[in-house]
Amino acid sequence: MERLQSFGPLIIRLIVGSSFAFAGIVKIGAENLKPPTFAMTADLPIALFGIALPWIELVCGMALLIGLPFSDPKLRTLARILIGTIFIAAAIDKIANPEAFAKSINNFHLLPYEALNLPALILPWVELLTGGMLLFRIQEKAASFLISGMLIVFIIAILIAIARGYNIDCGCFGESSPAAAAEVTKVGWAKVLEDARWLVASLFLFMTAKNEGSIED
Repeated sequence: MERLQSFGPLIIRLIVGSSFAFAGIVKIGAENLKPPTFAMTADLPIALFGIALPWIELVCGMALLIGLPFSDPKLRTLARILIGTIFIAAAIDKIANPEAFAKSINNFHLLPYEALNLPALILPWVELLTGGMLLFRIQEKAASFLISGMLIVFIIAILIAIARGYNIDCGCFGESSPAAAAEVTKVGWAKVLEDARWLVASLFLFMTAKNEGSIED
């Protein structure tokens, strides 16, 4: 029994670390060799995020695989940077183009048409706020809790879309600007696994955050 308990964290480390490292390698290999074009100011952070994300995931995965302790502050820092930048980048184009985001929500056919405007206007700001809170270490427990909840909702929505046979874009990063469109992915099991990886990182931040919830020293 004790041997199984000692192997548990190792198995989790291998599964999660391999998942992040493999995803990073695949995304790096699939990157377009052409330099990104920045036609609009809002494109710049999204385009930079698209370049940085595979490397952040690769570093997170390698940190786990080489045995960095779960209690090591460096691992929390990597997770904060990963999840914080993901949600900030996801919010930018949606805030700039709420109508396009409302159409993306409508593609899932989960809400009545009359109810689309409210989440299209509010959700991107919640993503931006919680992502910024993680990056700047403000109320980390609350921020990671909200992000985990959003990721669970996103995963459920994607699973429903898969079950219904929809061939639609996920709408995760918006798609109205050139840089945001470059990050568009179709709903499918690859997207479920991607969101699940991010959920694991967010739950890790939630479970290891200080209870005070204030800016940490």
